[in-house]
Amino acid sequence: MPDTPPGCFARVAIDVPIAHVGASLFDYAIAPELAQAARVGSWVVVPWGRGRRVGLVAERADRSEIDTARIRPLAAVLEDAPVLPPSWFELVRFCADYYHRGFGEVALPAIPKLLRTPPAPKARGSAFARARQRFVAAAAAEAGSTPPPLNDAQRAALDVLLAARGFGVHLLHGITGSGKTEVYLHWLSEVLAREATGQVLLLVPEIALTPQLATQVAARFPAHSVAVLHSDLADVDRAAHWLAAVEGRARVVIGTRLAALAPLAALAAIVVDEEHDASYKQQEGARYSARDLAIVAASQRRVPIALGSATPSLESW
Repeated sequence: MPDTPPGCFARVAIDVPIAHVGASLFDYAIAPELAQAARVGSWVVVPWGRGRRVGLVAERADRSEIDTARIRPLAAVLEDAPVLPPSWFELVRFCADYYHRGFGEVALPAIPKLLRTPPAPKARGSAFARARQRFVAAAAAEAGSTPPPLNDAQRAALDVLLAARGFGVHLLHGITGSGKTEVYLHWLSEVLAREATGQVLLLVPEIALTPQLATQVAARFPAHSVAVLHSDLADVDRAAHWLAAVEGRARVVIGTRLAALAPLAALAAIVVDEEHDASYKQQEGARYSARDLAIVAASQRRVPIALGSATPSLESW
């Protein structure tokens, strides 16, 4: 390729296996007409072998250690896609380094399949536009329901959470049926009221727990859209809910372990219910503990996190 002007290389994260962590990003040249659009956090289509892949611009660089004659240019920038926040890249980078996987092996699988599939050359409308139109927040069975009164133990736990400012890990230890969920919901209600655009993340260990909880949460927060994230959703629905969460249209996000890697730009509080459950450990692809990543995310974002369990894990205890 011809000489490339300074500042015109993109280091792109792609979901491909790597030999070692140091080679986790791939260099591509940025054509002058894409120089403004291909910024850090943007989505790009890149040539890969004889095909194409969707990747994320993790860095911009003035030069490359690769021979410029071997560097291929970006094919396109997906300008309808949301620019992903630096805070998310920080979390992904930690996860990749800590669990010894490539940046792209962590980042791309955390994105719904529909959104990370290269668009067809003659596609009518983008996947992002279709996902935005598709989003329907979790429905409430009894919108605006009145919360039950708290007992003394619940009130004491809630007072500790309400006093929390900045990062702190709080373990809510209570037997099954003791009302931990009510403590979570009261706390998250206060957080949403205090933070005008803040988002809260509620993690559960199993997909089967999400529908009932989503209905309960939607009833308690009728003024806020609720997004649900888990692997059993149809591709288009998962894309719709994920995009609503990323763009801040959903202020409450409920999900299984994959939701721990959702890029929430306005994250204000996290709850990990049944924190001891082994289902929080990802066993395929890039392996990680969603509970531990949630704690790291809270630390990086300087927000409080509550871990709840009737039988806390040894490390949490």
